[in-house]
Amino acid sequence: MTKLKKEDFEPHLATVFQVLPSGMEPVPVELVQVEDKSSAALEVFSLMFKGSTDNVFHHDTHRVRHGVMGELEIFLGPVHTGKLDAVYYQAIFSSPRG
Repeated sequence: MTKLKKEDFEPHLATVFQVLPSGMEPVPVELVQVEDKSSAALEVFSLMFKGSTDNVFHHDTHRVRHGVMGELEIFLGPVHTGKLDAVYYQAIFSSPRG
């Protein structure tokens, strides 16, 4: 499996990804943030997606489809943001440097 990097997602900010939760219809979410959280020892970045309050899915490894990036498997789930207009989902990637 190819190691995903922050730079893979940055060109796709403000584009729609389709999350394919098991047993549910596809859920469209917009990539709204790509944030670097790296340290000296680890390469870490997070993705924040914004979705409708109509179809909420839980933390799990989900198939995620994008028109340019293709199909990926990403562990993501809802996070509390205090905002009521949408549901926000976060994915965090971490790997040792080197």
